[in-house]
Formats: sequence, structure tokens, C-alpha cells
Amino acid sequence: MNSKNTFLSLLRLNIYNNYIFFIGYLIFLILCIVILSIYSKTETCILFNGFWTNSQDVFFKYITYIGDGIFAFSIIILLFIYKVRYGIYALSCFSITAIFTQILKRVIFSDILRPSQELYKEFNYGDLHIVEGVKLLSEHSFPSGHSTSIFSIACLIILLFNNKWLSLLMIIIAILCAYSRVYLSQHFLEDIFVGSIIGCLGTLLIYSFIKTRFNES
Repeated sequence: MNSKNTFLSLLRLNIYNNYIFFIGYLIFLILCIVILSIYSKTETCILFNGFWTNSQDVFFKYITYIGDGIFAFSIIILLFIYKVRYGIYALSCFSITAIFTQILKRVIFSDILRPSQELYKEFNYGDLHIVEGVKLLSEHSFPSGHSTSIFSIACLIILLFNNKWLSLLMIIIAILCAYSRVYLSQHFLEDIFVGSIIGCLGTLLIYSFIKTRFNES
């Protein structure tokens, strides 16, 4: 069997072994596509902004941190301690997907503004809810770096440990963290949609490629 066939076979196996995660992710993508096909990005932002509560403010204010670079770096360190090979996977997947997203954010789509600027009047006049203690960012909206990071982390963890309950937990956490960026008015829905694809698909491809390249079991 040549390397291409081996790669594709491993890719299919990785998806099959973690079908709960990938089915959950597919549902998330479909829901995003449906919403984005009905509403504009600003309309979507206004729509989600209306569904706020004090308890959600607290929850999403803190869960959003698991999508930042510090958390990803911590996962890399923990995986290196657990097993060096796992740490190498994490470093490769997280770094490549993050760099790709940052190039898109800061070079190719650097002129795309965040909700705070696209809806400046609405936020400035108090028509839209702002979570207390959250500083609204203004630039480099597309795609979402937090969404790339958390979906990369979640995807790698389920690939490494192959557990159906872990798969369910990881997709729930990843979706909640990504959604927190919309809830906190830091990103539009399309930002987290594309960011999640980069993180999830990128990690799946990189992980499968490394295993195929080095003939790892």
C-alpha cells in the first residue's frame, strides 16, 4: 500500500474511531451554515446578543480562556510530560494551525473589523449588551484564533485517546468555547465557523500525516 492510500486509510480510521466528535462537529457546521445563509453577519451578531443572562455572562467570560494561547501551551507541556510523542503532535498541530490563522487574520483579511466596530453605534448607544469586565477588541476579526485553538486541542485529544465519552465532552467544550467569542461580541459567527475548520481539519490532517510519515502505530 502506497503512502497516499495509507494516509487516506488512517484518515478514515481516525474519523470512524471518533465518530461522536465528528458527527457533533458536522451538526455544528450545518447549523452555522443555515444561520449564515439566512442572516448577515451583523444580523447574526445582534440576534445572539439578545439571548444573554447574568449566569451566561459569567460562564462564557471564563470558558473563553481555554481557547487562548496560554492554555494551548499548557496542553503541549502536559502532553510532553505524559508522552514525548504526544507533545510533538501537539506542538506541530497547534503551531501550524495557529500560524495559518494568524496569517489570514493579520495579512490576508487584516481589514476585517470586529463587531464592536461594525456595530459601533449600537454598542456605543447601549442598544447591545456588553459583558461586564470584557474589553471589546476592534481589529483582526476573521477568522477566530480562539476557535482555531480550541478545536485543534479538542481534535488532537480525541485522536490521541480514542474514547467515546471523551469525544462527546471535547466537542461540547469546543463548541461552547467557540460560541463564547460570539456571545462576548468579540467575533462574528463566520469567524468562529472558519476558525473551527482550520483547527479541526488542520489537526486531523497534520496528525494523520505525521503518523503515516513515520509509520507509527
